[in-house]
Amino acid sequence: MDQFVSLNTLPLKEIFKGGFVSSIQTENLTISYSHLKAGTEIPIHQHPEEAIDILLSGLLEMKIGNSTDTLSGGMISIVPSNIPHKAKAVVDCKVLTIFFPQRNL
Repeated sequence: MDQFVSLNTLPLKEIFKGGFVSSIQTENLTISYSHLKAGTEIPIHQHPEEAIDILLSGLLEMKIGNSTDTLSGGMISIVPSNIPHKAKAVVDCKVLTIFFPQRNL
């Protein structure tokens, strides 16, 4: 594994319409880098891993459990283990997500 990685060089894979993702695995966690086109929706889901989403740019509407907020660049959301959550890109977004423990994407 490379010790230094540029986000701009990571290959992006379209995993759902308008949602492009790349990931880096370490021994204990997964880091996901996503580009979401405006209007792209990530349907409600849950997973056993904890997740922290860092919005690098754009506006992202997130629902975590019963709470909803719109994140702008520089904001962070915290998704506990096994809590239903979903998101919608209001405008084009770039998101960095950290999963612990590792998540297979």
